[in-house]
Amino acid sequence: MATWEAESSVYCRRTGETHLLSILPAELLGMLPPEPTDLETITARMARSCAQPVTPEWTERIRSMLDELVRLELVDRLPG
Repeated sequence: MATWEAESSVYCRRTGETHLLSILPAELLGMLPPEPTDLETITARMARSCAQPVTPEWTERIRSMLDELVRLELVDRLPG
């Protein structure tokens, strides 16, 4: 991942595509641990990183970003 002031580029080895991500999705991608993690844990970590309270709106925003990262094949969705 290469980072500039407002964007990051991410190369996906699986698809061979390069994606430009804004700051928040890039931060989310960078803080995901290698082991499977649930939405609650990811949301709490991102909230701490961004000095943001965990609210239903924040959780939905994180869920939406994760869905987009899955769609771009940058992360895998847990089965189930």
